Amino acid sequence: MIRIKPFKGVHPKAEYARDISCPPYDVLSSEEAADIVSRNPLSFLRVNKSELEFPPGTDPYSSQVYIRGKDNLTSLINDGFLNQDDTENYYIYRITKGNHKQTGLAALLSIEDYNSGVIKKHEFTGKDTVMDRANHIDLLNAQVGPLISAFKSNQNIYDHFDRITSNQPFIQFTADDDTLHEIWIIDNTKLIDKLTIAFSNLEAVYIADGHHRSHAAQQVFEKRKENNPHHTGTEPYNFYLNILFPADQLNIIAYNRLVKDLNGQSLEQFLQECGKSFSVKEISYPYLPQSLHSFGMYCAGKWYELVLKEDFIDNDNPIKSIDAGLLYDYLLSPILAIKDPKEDNRLKYMGGDKSPLHIQSMVDSGEYDIAFTLFPTSMQQVLDIADAGKVMPAKSTWFDPKLRSGLLVYSLEVDSFQ
Repeated sequence: MIRIKPFKGVHPKAEYARDISCPPYDVLSSEEAADIVSRNPLSFLRVNKSELEFPPGTDPYSSQVYIRGKDNLTSLINDGFLNQDDTENYYIYRITKGNHKQTGLAALLSIEDYNSGVIKKHEFTGKDTVMDRANHIDLLNAQVGPLISAFKSNQNIYDHFDRITSNQPFIQFTADDDTLHEIWIIDNTKLIDKLTIAFSNLEAVYIADGHHRSHAAQQVFEKRKENNPHHTGTEPYNFYLNILFPADQLNIIAYNRLVKDLNGQSLEQFLQECGKSFSVKEISYPYLPQSLHSFGMYCAGKWYELVLKEDFIDNDNPIKSIDAGLLYDYLLSPILAIKDPKEDNRLKYMGGDKSPLHIQSMVDSGEYDIAFTLFPTSMQQVLDIADAGKVMPAKSTWFDPKLRSGLLVYSLEVDSFQ
């Protein structure tokens, strides 16, 4: 049984939505964020990446940075750019990018469900990132970055979504990356009850994009519960903000890799080592894999196709179907000596929204010696691994398109945002 809950959403007035909305905090550097804010002072980056307003070298995890984010959020409300609804509502959030469309429900999920495992995970989290987002939630007293969760096919829920989205959205705009973002407010109590019941019939939901923010919300819950002798389980900190999308509508693109050096080997030695586990073929164009267990590789001005040999494929093990893990197990670790795929500064991850020519240019510049392109993980693979209670290899999924931040905020204030 899944528990969802409506909330008094904080959101932009429709005419300010495009200017306020921004990319997620973790896809931009501080310098990129500062450039956006210099051209658009309404950007929500001033809330979720407020270190951009401090001198270079300022600790982005200091309390003064989080407090500035809180002040900026309060100013957006007091100045009339953001409003908080008077009633507890659900919201429909739809993203359209080209021919791709995904429609989800903005709702609160229960931290108790996260702890019990009916909200299923598929990634480990990093301590520092969780601490950063927990401090951000705690000091702002708000969750400003909804995460993406998924649910398996459910026609009853789809029918509700279709009826709601047949009406005109409250917010509608096209962002700079040509994605269309639309939001509908669901304030009809009967419909709210129907949606609550429909989701309660689900056996599980799955975290898709947002493991660190989920864990951070859970950390805030544990802290506040411990410090509240009158804890009831109904306080705002018992819940956290999600956009719940049908799993079959979510789109995962490649998550590519770059490595700074060949671990002291010549190119000839390196290619010989690769040949022990992969079929290696030089090709004349930037290579994007078209199937599982094949990889593109760019090094020393040439592209190669690498195909993992059958002897190293275990189709009965869902973890061994993930190419990010196979590349690590048979090449990055044994040949290039990448021992910690999350912490090794020789390894860089690059979302598949960047073209292979962009990746090639990073090698040609001398910044990196080698690049790998991967075939995207499927959503079914994610579900299978989560259902098996397993954890995916690091950086296996890049969900695209991304949610815009600043469109829906969940206040942890007891009555209203202050």
